[in-house]
Amino acid sequence: MARPAKERHQFHLKQGAALMLMLLIIILGGVTFLVSSLNSASLLIERDNKTTIALAQAKEALIGDTASSPSILSAGYLRLPDLGFGMGNVPAEGSSPPNFSGNNSDLSVIGKIPWKTLAISPSRDGSGECLWYVVSGRFKNNPTSNSAFNWDTAGQIDVFDGNEKSIALNMAALIIAPGKPLDLQSHAQSNPVYTQCGGNYDARNYLDPYNKFNATYEEFNYFTGGTNNRLAPNDKNKRFVLTLNSHYNDRLQFITADDIFRPIIRRSDFSSQITALKNDPYFLTAAPTNNNKGIGSNICNSLLPNNQIFCINWKEMLLLANLPTPSSIVIDGASTGICRRVLIFGGQKIAAQSRITSADKSNPANYLENANLAAFATPTAVSNHFTGFSTFNANNPSADILRCIP
Repeated sequence: MARPAKERHQFHLKQGAALMLMLLIIILGGVTFLVSSLNSASLLIERDNKTTIALAQAKEALIGDTASSPSILSAGYLRLPDLGFGMGNVPAEGSSPPNFSGNNSDLSVIGKIPWKTLAISPSRDGSGECLWYVVSGRFKNNPTSNSAFNWDTAGQIDVFDGNEKSIALNMAALIIAPGKPLDLQSHAQSNPVYTQCGGNYDARNYLDPYNKFNATYEEFNYFTGGTNNRLAPNDKNKRFVLTLNSHYNDRLQFITADDIFRPIIRRSDFSSQITALKNDPYFLTAAPTNNNKGIGSNICNSLLPNNQIFCINWKEMLLLANLPTPSSIVIDGASTGICRRVLIFGGQKIAAQSRITSADKSNPANYLENANLAAFATPTAVSNHFTGFSTFNANNPSADILRCIP
């Protein structure tokens, strides 16, 4: 028997209301999901921005610290990282430690940012973890390298992506945001004195990956073996991996030699030290010309004491040649008096020059500008057409600095 029209109408109203309610529930669910997704994305962006800022600030602090060194002779060397102890191996956090057992010249070291020594607040990434820091052995301040140290010094840190493609080579230092723990990593506090950053100092617990079978092309972002996986086993370059997957979440900030020396070459004592070096009285005598750049290997030992250390680090820039006939050369746009020889301090390398290998460093083409390169030869130049400047200018760092030797 058919329902009366009134009952049918009420039935359809109830169905419509139920459908509207279901639709409202679906819409509210979708909105909730969308809001939740947006909140999660916003949180990730906020964390990422915090990490980016922290990495940049830590880099600025490390470079500013070495650039403001009291002596130009110590400027450029970077502090040792915080390793969780101070004088007498007493547990402490935030400070660059004294030298420690096994820390020989040219061995790279991993630890946390020495925020207390740098006079900054603890540097934290978006996950709230304090930043870590790797210093190349040739750039650390304790002990300093036995090799020449200057703007051409090659660091020992290389960075590759997850496909084994090179991202950066010969970095002076690396700052790492460790992110949240992955796999079996533990950020448990190892000593109650670690009240600021907390946690522990085993690099394996923070830098990725924890296990060798999760390593991308068998590389770890720390030095395996030894105390806290913190010290390089040799002076060879170490490869670090920048990728993002379930076993790697490290964020990296690079520090290059150029980053370090950019503010240093603007110090007035840098320019004055170059002037003092090229004006050393020894060059007025018969300084030997016994290699293809015209500078003897033991020349620094013959200089004034206040020029010797700077010479040891920067003698690669020096070139010396006899002129074919005594004549003037051009310095600061004007002709000099009569010169028998010319001494040149080659400026900072340009893109076309390489100063990595011994062969590179013995090649005048990697130091001189066009006119001077065409004229230069040892022991006697092929012409007298030398031109350059009398003093170093940080606004034109690649320019050749010349000295006329009567």
